Amino acid sequence: MKNRVLGLLLMFLAIFVWGISFVSTKIVLTDLPPVSIAFFRQYVAIVPLIIMMWIRKENFRLEKGEFKLFALASLFGIVLYFVFENNGLTMTTASSASMLVAAVPVFVLIIESIITKTPISKASLGCILASLLGVYCIISKNGSIDFSEGSLLGNLLVLGAMASWIIYTFISKGLGERYSSLKLTTMQTLFSIPLFVPFTISEVPAWRVPSMTAFLHLLFLGVFCSALAYVFFLYSIHTLGPVLPSAALNLIPVVTIITGRIVLSEQLTWIQALGAVLIMGGLTLLSLMNLKERAQKKNGSQGQT
Repeated sequence: MKNRVLGLLLMFLAIFVWGISFVSTKIVLTDLPPVSIAFFRQYVAIVPLIIMMWIRKENFRLEKGEFKLFALASLFGIVLYFVFENNGLTMTTASSASMLVAAVPVFVLIIESIITKTPISKASLGCILASLLGVYCIISKNGSIDFSEGSLLGNLLVLGAMASWIIYTFISKGLGERYSSLKLTTMQTLFSIPLFVPFTISEVPAWRVPSMTAFLHLLFLGVFCSALAYVFFLYSIHTLGPVLPSAALNLIPVVTIITGRIVLSEQLTWIQALGAVLIMGGLTLLSLMNLKERAQKKNGSQGQT
């Protein structure tokens, strides 16, 4: 019982941390250039990750021939993802970015269905269409797309981050079967540091000592968002099972919207609020249907043995 309570608390803590990350990035952007923030974030994150590797007695060895695969995964999953997202955050709100990123599983499902030629059920298709309509509502802001608005370019850059992450999910699919999540995260973080260098060279003249507020938020992004929250979430899956934690991930944009309103005074139009409801509602239903389908397959296979 105590383990379940702790798992529940750590699950909500991880979601809270990830939800705030968009707001923290916006705050650090007042002192440091966008790509440089991601670059320094990896340096901060690698310290707790290596400590956790040491505690769990994990090694740093990679299987033969997988060096290039790790480098490619780091390029798309960390470097290009943050190049697009952090630059997008200079022009759009933390709330909009969080809601758009939340829609990633929908696009992954669509692409996976095309690649594997697996048909999508009518119920799943309904959830996908609702989420895609939600994405349009957020990008359009007032129901129509204005190409002269800076926020549109910001939202398009965030969509670029989504595209990078989708490519990453397919690249890392095999890696996740051969390495622990902790080792995968640690090694990709290590690989990302030199890969960030070409993207940060032009920003070096803008580097300066950040304010104490920006510095603390940068520490928060590295230590908690990129390292500890991952451990918290894995523990919640271990104690609660995958259903509740997976569905609860859809609360991340809610946290971002609330903290963005309180900390950054961000405003949501009614159509953006509708978009948030459509995305989170569609994702939650998709998650529950997917997990239910897995449970049925598992029970069916057990019944056959």
